[in-house]
This record gives sequence, C-alpha cells and structure tokens, in this order.
Amino acid sequence: MTHKRPDKSELKRLYQTFLPAYEASLQELQHSIRKLLEQNGFTPTIKYRIKRFPAYFDKLRRYATDQRALAASGLSDFLGIRIVCPFLADVETVERLLRQHYEILEVEHKGTQHSFREFGYDSVHLLISHPLDGIGEAMPGTDPVCEIQLRTILQDAWAEVEHELVYKSDIDLPNESIRRKLASLNATLALSDLIFQEIRDFQQELRQRGRKRRESLNHSWTAEPAHLHQQTGTQLMSAGALRLGPIPTTLASDLEKLMLLALEAHSNNDFQVAIDLYGRLLGMKLKKRVRALVYNHRGMALFALGELRLALKDFTTALKFDPGNLRSLCNRGLCHRILKQFDQALGDFDRALQIDSDHEESYFGRAQCYYEIGLHDQALSDCQQALQRNSDNQSARQLRKLIHRAML
Repeated sequence: MTHKRPDKSELKRLYQTFLPAYEASLQELQHSIRKLLEQNGFTPTIKYRIKRFPAYFDKLRRYATDQRALAASGLSDFLGIRIVCPFLADVETVERLLRQHYEILEVEHKGTQHSFREFGYDSVHLLISHPLDGIGEAMPGTDPVCEIQLRTILQDAWAEVEHELVYKSDIDLPNESIRRKLASLNATLALSDLIFQEIRDFQQELRQRGRKRRESLNHSWTAEPAHLHQQTGTQLMSAGALRLGPIPTTLASDLEKLMLLALEAHSNNDFQVAIDLYGRLLGMKLKKRVRALVYNHRGMALFALGELRLALKDFTTALKFDPGNLRSLCNRGLCHRILKQFDQALGDFDRALQIDSDHEESYFGRAQCYYEIGLHDQALSDCQQALQRNSDNQSARQLRKLIHRAML
C-alpha cells in the first residue's frame, strides 16, 4: 500500500498518535520473548525501543527519494529489541529459540563481511513478523516487523561507542592511525569474547567431571570399605592413560595445570595418580580455600580406594581451612557413618544444615544415619526433605522404601 508522503508536522502528529499503541505492542512482544528465554534457562538483558521521531524522520528522508522506493521497502527498524547475552554460545542458543518460536523474515550476521583491516560491530539481526493489532494503518514508510538484535555484552559495548564515534558523526575519521586504533580495539573485544567463552566451556567441563565424581562417591555411600576398595581397584588406569584436553592459555599457570591434571586423573578413576598430584599441590603456596578444596578432593580419592581413616583426616583438615564447606562436612559425615561413628556423623550433617537448611545431601546423609541406628521416623522425615528438594534422587527413593519396609 502506498502513502502520500506527509509533511514533517503531519508525520509528527501521526507519530504522537500512534506512539502509545506501538509501545504497548512492543512491550507485549518483549515480555513474550523474555518468558520464552527464562523458560529455557536464560536471563539476558533485554532492551526495546521505538525509533525516536527525529531519527525516524531523518532516516525516512534519506531512505527513499521517491514514493515507489518507499512503498517497496519500508523502514524495518522502527521497532527494535536488543537481547544482550554474556557469552557467544548464548547468542547462538537464543537465535535458535527465536527461529523456532517466531516467524523470521530475514537474518543478518553483521561483522562477517568485514576484513581484518576493517572495524564494525558483530551482531545478529533477526527481522520478525509483528502484526500491529489494534493500531490499524502503520506509520508511513514502516513495515509490520520488529528488528531483534542479538549481542554479547562486549559486542553491545562496542556498538554503543562505534555508533557515537562513527555512525552519528558528521565528520570523517581524520586519519588512518585512528582507524587502525579503532580496528584494533574491535579485534581486542572480539578476542575477549572468544576467551570468555573458552573459559566458560572449560569451567562447565570441570563442573561436569565434578558432578560425576560426586555421583560416584554417592553411589558408594552404602558400601563397606573393603567392598569399595575391591570395586574401584579394578578400575584404576595407568598414568599414561590420562586424557587431558587442551588447557586455555588464560589458565596455563603451573598451579592450574597441576590442578587440572589431578582432576583429570581423578575423573578417570586413576585415584593413586590423583592422590600424588594433590600431594604436590599441597606442597605449593595456596590460599586457604584452595587448600581446603585440594584436601577435600584428595580425601575423596582416598575414600574411593577404601582408605577411610586417611580420607577422614583430609576432610577434617579441609574444614580447618574452610569451616563452612558443605562438601567437606558431608564427606566427613559419610566417613563417620561407614566407620559406625554415628554421633560424629550426625554432628557433621547437623552442622551442614545449620549452614544451609536447604541442603539436599545433608538431609539424605542424616537420613541414612538415622536409618542405620533404627530411628526410622527421623530417617523418613529427612528422606522426605531430601526428595522435596530433588524428586529425582533415586538413592533417596530407595532408602525411603527400605525405611517403610523396616517400619512394618
């Protein structure tokens, strides 16, 4: 549909008339997007805006020199939403979610067209269909669409600065030296995004391995030490079988390399190698919380080999350096329980729950103690508390069955 091009005063009147309806429509869209992302575990910063009238009028005037051009291709960025994510991988995931749930008319990956000597901002631009219910005829020169920009925090910071220095400037950059400086800054930010993502990926890998180690420990909570030693001893691997992935250059200090080697050995069930590496770490200068972490991990490795008293000693030492460490408290409580030292075990789990009254592992550990000493009512209560916090805890489900059976 073509429009007779109104004068500036008429455009401004129309803009002010339509503005409340546009704001309500855009707010509803961003709320829908935010809900979608939060349901998928993302809480990015979301900004939205309607192009201000001076910018709208200026772009309309520059954009089209005749009515046919304006009608054929209206302004697509009159409505805009910007989603700012911490990491590059988040941008990719958010783009995928938007593609799955909205009608995408156009996708542009800005920045890919620049050579390494040029500068500009990286960003993903999605043009989505956005019917303007209740507005009727759209503003002259605009389409019923919304432009969504996806950026990392660093990309967004660069775009804001670049917009002021380059896009909105009415003068050319004075010399090649300044252009090179801007290009260098842009490259530095792009590299920083890659490094941040690299570190995050590495942390996630370590967390995953840590969860596997804790799960392995949890599965053996009902095992006797001799049985545990027999079970894990057959799984030991030689030091030469270590499979350590590439360590980011940003994490390449001697301390970090040694820690990663120890965690790798531990994850591969090469417990004796892990214990030796933890020992080397403890010979280094460490902060208290790091030293506590190493003692706790060495205790876990000793526990896996059935060396319960040595493990108990390491968990106790870890708590001297970090008295509020819930992992060390639960691990020591576990050792006490297996050694039939129930008073000490209950004391550790009680102390952990004083620190964090919502701690699932502490409720489960205390429930096991109560069950073994025949306090079935207390055991059932703690077991229910653990399941309320994690209904998928299969060990707690199994324990609840045993308690019910014992209460018959």
